[in-house]
Formats: sequence, C-alpha cells, structure tokens
Amino acid sequence: MNIRKIFALSIVLLMGTQVLFANYAFYRKVANTFKFYRIPLDEKKMVLTENPDGSYQFSIELTSTKRNDFEMPMLVAFISVGQAINHQQAFAKKKPGYVPVVPGNTEVAIYIPISRQNTVIAAKATADQVSQFADGKVDAAGFMRLIKDSIQTL
Repeated sequence: MNIRKIFALSIVLLMGTQVLFANYAFYRKVANTFKFYRIPLDEKKMVLTENPDGSYQFSIELTSTKRNDFEMPMLVAFISVGQAINHQQAFAKKKPGYVPVVPGNTEVAIYIPISRQNTVIAAKATADQVSQFADGKVDAAGFMRLIKDSIQTL
C-alpha cells in the first residue's frame, strides 16, 4: 500500500513540475525579449493563468517611459509572447509528451504618464495573431489593424 502512495505522489509531483517549468520558461522568454529591446519590465506584472477548460490566458502590464510612446512597448509585448509561444511549440516537438503553454488570448495594458492620473491603453490578441506577428507574416501596421477593435483607452 505504501508503494502505491509513493508512486501516486511521485506522478503528481512530476506532472506539477512540468507546469512550473513551462510557466518559468514562458516568463523567461518574454523577459529576455524585453531585455533585447531595452524596454523595462516588471516581471511581477506578468500573469499566466490556466482556465478551467485547460486553456491559458496571458496578461502583462507595462509603464511607458515617454508620454507619447505606447505603441513600441505594446508591440514588443505581443512579439515577446509570440516568441514564447513559438519556443514552447518547438520544445514540444523535441520532447514527446510535453504539453506546450500556448495562451489563447493575450492582453497588454500600457500605463502612460500623461497627467497626474495615468492613461491606460489596453489591447487583446489571439494566439494565432500573435504567432503571425512574431513569425513576420504580419508587419507592425498590419498587426495593429488586426487588433484595432480590441484597443481600449481607459
């Protein structure tokens, strides 16, 4: 009986480490892309959540360093998520049984210091849109046209 408990516990721990590793790898890829573009990122403001149906959703909050520059951090955020998705899918091809972390929706919120109260611009994109943008199939202007209906000023 003890062997069954140990075996079951080890299976649960093994499955849990895959999720933890996947989240860590996803966050690292996003953070490294921001570092490459020299855009400051507070890693505590990235959230990768798993929905009850097993799908994922990713959200990130950024603060613009300039009053009139919200587009560059937004585009870099979507590019970094696309590269993280591509990295997860490539890793899944190499390692059988690995389930990649692919967020179905990505939400980016940019805080812009225009006045005493920050203006917030938020946008959403699907995994397909983000992957096309990261792969270079859609340029920046085309990507902004794809997500134009989801952009909100709060």
